Parts: sequence; C-alpha cells; structure tokens
Amino acid sequence: MRKMRKWAALWVAAALVLGGCSSGAGGEAKTAETPAASQTAAAAESEETAASQAPETPAAESGQAGETGAAVKANEKYKITLVVKNLTNPMWIAVQEGAEKAAAEAGVDLTVLAPATADSNEEQISLIEQSIAKGTDALVVIPADSVGIVPAVEAANSAGIPLIDVNTKIDTSGGCKIETFIAVENYTAAVSVAEKLVEMLDQKGDVIILEGKAGAQSSVDIVAGANDTFAKYPDVNVVASQTASWNRTEAYNVTLNLLEANPGVAAIFAANDEMAMGALEAVSQAGKSGQILITGLDANEDAKAAVDAGTLAITCDKNGNGQGYEGVMKAVMLLNGETLEPNYVVDTYLYTKD
Repeated sequence: MRKMRKWAALWVAAALVLGGCSSGAGGEAKTAETPAASQTAAAAESEETAASQAPETPAAESGQAGETGAAVKANEKYKITLVVKNLTNPMWIAVQEGAEKAAAEAGVDLTVLAPATADSNEEQISLIEQSIAKGTDALVVIPADSVGIVPAVEAANSAGIPLIDVNTKIDTSGGCKIETFIAVENYTAAVSVAEKLVEMLDQKGDVIILEGKAGAQSSVDIVAGANDTFAKYPDVNVVASQTASWNRTEAYNVTLNLLEANPGVAAIFAANDEMAMGALEAVSQAGKSGQILITGLDANEDAKAAVDAGTLAITCDKNGNGQGYEGVMKAVMLLNGETLEPNYVVDTYLYTKD
C-alpha cells in the first residue's frame, strides 16, 4: 500500500546574482485558451535556495500556501493569463489544472499559454507581450529562463500589469518587479527523496544523478539537495551526474551510456519523473530490473503507478496543481486590493510504496 508522507516545506531565501539577459521575438506559438467559466475543477514543483546552505526567511517575509490555500471571489470579472513552460510535461499540465480550478472558484477568465517549442524563452516573451497588448489584468508566469524572461517582466511593469512568479524564480536583481513568488522548495524536496533513498540503500552504494536542463535554477537546487545529502554518507558515492534535460527519451539514452560506464551502480536519482521513467526503461533494457533503485520528483501518474508496482522506488509530489491554484488565487487577491507576502511555499509530499 502506498504512503504519502508530508514534508514541511522550509522556505530558503536566496538572492540570484545573475548577469545579463536576452530577448527576442518568438515564432508563432501554440496556445491553450481556457475561459474559467467553462472549466470543471481538476484534482489536485520550486525554487530558490543556496546550493549548500538553507537559512530560513523570517516569518514576516513569507507565507505558507499549503495544498490549495483559501479560495477568494473576484470583485470583478478579471482577465488573468497563465504562461507556462510547455503543456507536454505532466507537471505543467497539473499547474494548468490547478489554475483552472482556482479561476472557476474565483469567477475570473483565465487564458493559458505555452510556447510551441517547449521551454522557449523567446516564445514566452512574445506570448507575454501579446497578452499585455490584449489588456490582461494580471500575469501568472512560470519562466523557462530566470534571466531571459526579464525583458517581458519589464514590459509588464511598464504597462502597469502585475506579474505573479510561480515555480521558477525570476531574477529581479536588475530592478524588474514581481508581486510575489510561489513555489515548492526544490532543495528541501530533493533532500527528502535523497534521504529516503540512502535509507533504502542501507547507507552505501554508487549513485547516478540525472540533472534537469543545464543552468535551470530548479535543476541546480534539486541537484544541490541531492549532492549535499549524499555527501553526508561516506559509503554513498556519486559516480556520475549528467543532464538529461527533463526529457524521458534523453534520460533513457544517457542512462544506458552511464550504466555501461558504471556497471556497479546501485541507484539513480532523477531530478524529475520524466527522466526517472526514461531511466527505468534503460535499466530494463540493460537487464538490470530490480537491481537498481530509481527515484524521481513530480509524482506524475505513471511514476506513481510505477511506485505502486514496485519498479520505481520513490517520487515526490511537487504539487503542480497547488502551485497553479495558488498563482491564480494570489493574482485575484492582488487585483481585489489585498497585500501579498513576498513569498509563498507550497507543500510537497513523499510518495513511496510502504
């Protein structure tokens, strides 16, 4: 029987010190426009941390969003635009579903937009600029690039349109403004998975880490959480750490190569479930099913099914539904004239078979 274990999300303050930004006009982007009035409620993933330290943000500076937070009603029929990284990854689909649920409860019109090319910063900028031109009342954005998205944020600031940052922290060091940041704590989520994995390994064994997209802050934080945890155990050795860009097929190929180079591997820590499932296929292809523990993050449906079946060891529910829900609800609260905290943390849950 599976067990959902709640991990209290500790907010970690980190100032991004990143230089430069890029802008560009994207090509034609595929969008999914979903007026909230026609949506049904859907059933109910992260950010900034220092790589090796986790100082807590004072309570006055952050809020606990929890699973879904409190529903509010809009004072007017606001138009809110959600811009996500893509609508192919189950994590971002869960964010969309949570946002649609919030919009339906609050009584606002929601438009959901995603770049035609997954994770395209240039297309996200174009989508945001188009939304500004159409007169959206608020933007809820999950940026593909923390620094690259800055020109779009500056455009929203100039137009007087509030922007809610969700999941991936936007670099505000250059002066652009976000209204609040809503996310799970990726570092803490990774630590919880890594600690459970070490327990299952009896504190010994060689481990491979599959990283997310190179340079993505969420991947940086997850990998840091894993490495910091494994480093506490002298008989746990990270023998390889390589990006698979959040992608299942790429993870399959990367894992096959790494297994050939490291035949004695006891576990694979993947920074998301798509890569974990790719690793699972590779392990099977290599004839090592049942010999290597594999973990992921996001609690996608196929990953949870694999945990229930005993083929995947662990996943972590990064509550994409809750992140999307909170993003829209906080936008409504702001448009209603309420004051927001600078940060809100959404809870994560460890998903294991026992």
